[in-house]
Amino acid sequence: MSEPEFLICVECESPTYVFEWKEGKVAEAICEVCGNDDVDTFLSQQEYEELVEAPA
Repeated sequence: MSEPEFLICVECESPTYVFEWKEGKVAEAICEVCGNDDVDTFLSQQEYEELVEAPA
């Protein structure tokens, strides 16, 4: 996956442009809205849309 323009914080669903992308994944990120910095809780727009649209 190429580097996305922004990531979405799963904690507050806000976009963030403050992140580091290495070898196809999030290496570092921070949400300026809620302060979240857990890299496992940030998704690309495509990943987020797939998560939201997935059947329960």
